[in-house]
Amino acid sequence: MSVQGITQTSQYLTFKLDNEIYAMDITTVREVLDITQITKVPQMPDFMCGVINLRGSVVPVVDLRLKFGLEKAASVREACIVIIEIILDDEETVL
Repeated sequence: MSVQGITQTSQYLTFKLDNEIYAMDITTVREVLDITQITKVPQMPDFMCGVINLRGSVVPVVDLRLKFGLEKAASVREACIVIIEIILDDEETVL
């Protein structure tokens, strides 16, 4: 009897900010949206763009360029909103 190894592969959503490539596990990605109307929220950090209404749910929008200490993009022509699900304090959260 032989033992066969089990190979598990993962898929990642990759994106580029300036000259750096970043990746996130595709299992956390719920959907990718075109830029839509973002409602500003007062007294939030600069990297918090605001919130969007996603089918009745309020979802925060984070500018990863600003969060990672990069300059604000001159144009949002190629930008998108990536909706992800994470576990935060034992509760599923959509960002």
